[in-house]
Amino acid sequence: MDWQRAQERPWVPAPNPRGVPGPVPYRLPRRHSVGFYMTVAVLALVGVAGFIVVLPLLTESAGTGAAARSGIIALIPVIVVTAIIWWVDSWEPEPRWIMIAMFLWGGGVAVALAAWINTAWAESYYFATGNAAKASMWAAVVSAPIVEEAAKGLGVVLVFVFFRKYVNGPLDGLAYGAMSGLGFAFTENILYFTRYFEYLGEIAILRFSSPLLHPLCTAIIGMFLGFAVYARSRWVAVPLLVPGYALAVAIHFMHNGWATIADSQPDGSMSFNYLAVQIPSYLAAVILVVWFRHEESLTISQRLDEYQRAGWFAPYEVEMLGSLEGRRRATAWAASRGGHAKEAMKRFQQEATHLALNRQRAALGTIPGASAQREEAKILATIAQARSIFMAGVR
Repeated sequence: MDWQRAQERPWVPAPNPRGVPGPVPYRLPRRHSVGFYMTVAVLALVGVAGFIVVLPLLTESAGTGAAARSGIIALIPVIVVTAIIWWVDSWEPEPRWIMIAMFLWGGGVAVALAAWINTAWAESYYFATGNAAKASMWAAVVSAPIVEEAAKGLGVVLVFVFFRKYVNGPLDGLAYGAMSGLGFAFTENILYFTRYFEYLGEIAILRFSSPLLHPLCTAIIGMFLGFAVYARSRWVAVPLLVPGYALAVAIHFMHNGWATIADSQPDGSMSFNYLAVQIPSYLAAVILVVWFRHEESLTISQRLDEYQRAGWFAPYEVEMLGSLEGRRRATAWAASRGGHAKEAMKRFQQEATHLALNRQRAALGTIPGASAQREEAKILATIAQARSIFMAGVR
């Protein structure tokens, strides 16, 4: 449907077997429960506490002012990579509060755990061998990939445990993992910038040359966790974590290993690292993301077609919901109507997507049928309310 011609072609709810809900309240129901916000708040506060713990490490080398300036510079890749993650997650956007909590987890708790354990392992290696150079190499090449991926990945595991409802497949897990890795990279960049503040320009270029390393590695862990959504038991996530974690550690190990070797050679170059590790990893990630996005869009369209045949959606609604361009045009049309129409349209799109994925999981048998039906009834009521708000006055 041409959303700019909406007033020429009335858009009204199609008849359905259950009947249209009664009087529509002015405000839509909350999208999330109080328990959701409390759990997210706890996760975010733990992340902030972790950042406070590592704050002395960020300021001890060059002072508070240098750390603040380093933080501003470190935001550059954060903005770029966040835009990429937002695009990856555009079909079925994850709750922004969980994404923020994941960033805080990676930048706070994960960095604190990694700093503590890596330091302990490096010291143990030094006391055992008496060789400071080898202890430093051990910490960078062996300990760092193992510890850092475990610390970042732990945040994604917590999301899977406490917010499983919001993990609908590998693409969701990938998005959560990438945000945890991005938070880690942000704090780590500040640490490197302050430690070598007199060479800030050179260090920034070097660090920004691999902006996707941490997000990519942890995204792999999240992706494998996301596959567990397709299984009937959540315990399937445990064996799936093994290959995900191993692959993340392997990529991290190859990157750090070659970077350490190149740094120790007079004519050291990172070219091999880019050609053999980073570029193939990024290409594989792009292929997987495009495939996952395509599969997710097909699932949404197919499931909404079923609801359209049952009379819950008009055909042109399903057509709109089946493309990102259609959704953008519909949102622009709703915005032109003023009031709460735009907010209602966005909620309509979110709930329709949730409805399709809820039905998909019920069809796969990964959630109990009774639970899926209760969720379905709640979503359909919200969809009808949202539709009534942005269609008010259309004749």
